[in-house]
Amino acid sequence: MASPVTGTSLTNVPMVRARALTKSFGDLEVLRGIDLEVPAGQTTAVIGPSGSGKSTLLRCINYLEAPTSGSVEIDGEPLCLGAGASRWQRERYLNAMRTKVGMVFQRFNLFPHRTALGNVMEGLLIVRRLAREAAAERGMAMLRRVGLEEKASSYPAQLSGGQQQRVAIARALVMEPKVMLFDEATSALDPELVEEVLTVMRDLAEGGLTMIVVTHEMGFARDAASQVVFMDRGAIVEEGPPDHIFASPAHERTRVFLRKVLR
Repeated sequence: MASPVTGTSLTNVPMVRARALTKSFGDLEVLRGIDLEVPAGQTTAVIGPSGSGKSTLLRCINYLEAPTSGSVEIDGEPLCLGAGASRWQRERYLNAMRTKVGMVFQRFNLFPHRTALGNVMEGLLIVRRLAREAAAERGMAMLRRVGLEEKASSYPAQLSGGQQQRVAIARALVMEPKVMLFDEATSALDPELVEEVLTVMRDLAEGGLTMIVVTHEMGFARDAASQVVFMDRGAIVEEGPPDHIFASPAHERTRVFLRKVLR
């Protein structure tokens, strides 16, 4: 079976696998031996208190932060080459692997001097080296995908926060990644704009795109995720299907957290 979004074959190999992943900043240990598998075509929601290492985990999966130790694999391939490779070989390989991973941040990080379409086209022109006409055609198709075709000529300052975040999602999706990472993609939005972004994310989940979503939106985690991971103090405390995590969590720390956020 193939993903309707990316065309990726769904096999028994996890799309993302982290093994014994650690990350320290000086004496501060932020990730403590993370083991995580994300099956192809499924959505994993990562929840937990602020400061538990959730965002750092995503940044290590995309190698925006170099792990202190451990490994990450994307679709069965190591994210990084070993120390035996030259610096040039490692950088070239990492850049190629990064094209398999799209990421959407809390802030939209759009180019203010480019239109919505121009922002979405940028990676196709610079990274993929597509002709401008082909890039524009694909960019428009992706803006249509997130419901913003009519805003193609608008600049970020002319868009609402929700619209800007949907442009950011389109910009990542147009590169046809095998996995999408969302780092609290709705946390910078006004409450009335959150739902329009979550609607796009739910649609992507239903379409079979592999996603890892760090979120404080418990409704999304419960209704749209295939599995939920609860983190605290840099470690995975508990993981499982949403029904299990929300209805009958096994760990007391999970129960305490959910009692507070589900009030």
